[in-house]
Amino acid sequence: MRLVLQQSFPLGRFHATPWRVNPFDDPYGEWPPSPWRLTRAVVARWYQWRRETAGTWPEDEVESLIRALCASDYRFYLPDQTRHSMILRQYHPVEFGWNPAAKKAAGTKSYGTSLTQDNAWCVPPDESLFWFIEGDNWTPELAEVLNRCLERIVYFGRAEALTSICRSDAALVSANVTLSESKTSGGLVPVLVPSPDATRTDIERVTQAARNIPQGARLLYARRPPRPPTREVPRRAPTRPHVHLVQFALGWAVAPEQRATARLTARFRAAVLRNLMRMKTKAADVRWSDAPAEVREEIAGMTGKDSQGVPLRGPRAHAEFLLWWDRDVPTRLLVWRGARPFDEDEQESILRAAAQEFSWAVAGPDAEAWKIKLIPLDTAVAPPPGFDGASATIWRTLTPYVPPRHQLRGGRVREPESIENQIRRELAMRGYASDAKLLSVKEIGQQTWVAVHVPRREAESRSAIGDRRGYWVQLVFGQPIVGPIRLGHSSSFGLGLFVPDLLHAPR
Repeated sequence: MRLVLQQSFPLGRFHATPWRVNPFDDPYGEWPPSPWRLTRAVVARWYQWRRETAGTWPEDEVESLIRALCASDYRFYLPDQTRHSMILRQYHPVEFGWNPAAKKAAGTKSYGTSLTQDNAWCVPPDESLFWFIEGDNWTPELAEVLNRCLERIVYFGRAEALTSICRSDAALVSANVTLSESKTSGGLVPVLVPSPDATRTDIERVTQAARNIPQGARLLYARRPPRPPTREVPRRAPTRPHVHLVQFALGWAVAPEQRATARLTARFRAAVLRNLMRMKTKAADVRWSDAPAEVREEIAGMTGKDSQGVPLRGPRAHAEFLLWWDRDVPTRLLVWRGARPFDEDEQESILRAAAQEFSWAVAGPDAEAWKIKLIPLDTAVAPPPGFDGASATIWRTLTPYVPPRHQLRGGRVREPESIENQIRRELAMRGYASDAKLLSVKEIGQQTWVAVHVPRREAESRSAIGDRRGYWVQLVFGQPIVGPIRLGHSSSFGLGLFVPDLLHAPR
């Protein structure tokens, strides 16, 4: 008669140590589970079942059950994605007593500890292993007794290895592990199996400290199935219609400095454009200058320049890459385009770029260590202030404002190029506050130095491409205006980002 048992581990782990094996020296772990362990577990649950039920039963019932289990042949189906877990070492409590135990030393009463090693196997909770048991001693009545015992097995191996095991009418899989008598080649692992002549006394014996193999058992050998290669499955947020803002949470080991804002966003933008051009041209590696003119025109909404390389003028119609700061710590990366939503290709290129890590440091030995990770945020995360459609009369810089033109000449301020005049001109050119009068521009903090974005075409022609002086500024309008407001040099790369000043807003 052939029986099929289906077993799963809801917590995803099978904790067990083979018989008489020191966990610290265990090279294999117990996998597949040993039929010896199953036989002893079934017999133990038989006693539980009989304690819970009234009436009489055949006197030789348990002997017949043991005889059928011991005389059977065993095969297995092991899930492909099973893995040996990372080794865990834990201190477990043992006897209660004085600690330390020396009589002359001062101590307290507590539980002692013993270091143990856990060589568990990780089993996917939604996958099952199957036992294929064949033997001539099984009868329908004895199989029903086995069912009642299996119902009461709640753990298998150590107590934390919770399990569910039952009979299955049919298995959708076939055995991928068989047991052999001899270890004919390498790669085989030992499996403890009950001997055909094992007795009830052998199965129920509590301990056999002097034996490497318990009386009534024998060692067979199994070859574990080969594991399929492990590949990371990309998990990207799905594209959505009518999206003007894409947000990412930031993860890092070393927090980016505020002066590196434009450097980080420029590197992310470059990765987005690379992915977008690959999608449009179907080429593995293509530069913007090598792309066809129609492709360059098609992606102008992301690059900010037309097919001839001329920057787009007027109210911004291209994507902007910004960093959101909270208490001097960057918390989000924002990709914003107010003129029109991002289409599916643009969203996909953004998400593909976010799958890699980006360094915010300058080129050097720390560039590889100082990286950030990007985690996509869904629409349940509210837009930050300034991007939520709310209006305000007072706005302040979240990131330093860098004037597009130098305001000093010979150490003196050029009045036409003062901070206030440059801001007023840019507000008018960008179409901000066409109906609202700018009442005042005030510096509210100490000046700082920040890195600015330098286009590649200008990198070699400029004599100085280092940091620029940034200003913390507050703007007061005569009427509430709707953001977001981005002004100044590298404002499409995160500098000069303004937010509503709620602290000084009129009550």
